[in-house]
Amino acid sequence: MNLRALPLLLTITASVATSVAHAATTGSLRFTGRVDGGTCNLALSDVSRAIMLPPVKIPDFEGVSYTGMYDFEISANCDADVRNVTFLFAGTAASGNGAIFASTGTASGIGLWLAQRPAGGGTSTIPANGSVAQRSRTVATAGSRAILPLQTAYHKTSGALSQGSLATNVTISITYD
Repeated sequence: MNLRALPLLLTITASVATSVAHAATTGSLRFTGRVDGGTCNLALSDVSRAIMLPPVKIPDFEGVSYTGMYDFEISANCDADVRNVTFLFAGTAASGNGAIFASTGTASGIGLWLAQRPAGGGTSTIPANGSVAQRSRTVATAGSRAILPLQTAYHKTSGALSQGSLATNVTISITYD
């Protein structure tokens, strides 16, 4: 072998060896995503709703604590996989009676009583000032809706009754599963 050709042969061999590409025969793909449960929203008509109680007179309170009973419902629209909706009520309690919501209206000695109307009859007071469990009501969904039947009335508080208006704000929030 010619010794002068050896460097040229080594150079060619080295360049051929370094230009050979190695291809991968396996790889991996990583996919990510998220599966969420259904959602539930307070019915649009109940988001900012004004409920007008029937007018009453001061003599209507003679011998009773409340009068002017009014029945209504609130509801939530849910996705099909939502089974239960919990309605939580919050507001300012009347002075001297935590079960009654305070009025900011012009009438004195009056507040608002709020209760659930169970299907079997009777009522279950929803207090203004109570634990979360006392102020919550859970309803099973049916047909992707949760409907909570309620009842309200004017309720005497401390002090003398006077004519005027009743104005009470109650906040509703919902959770669901």
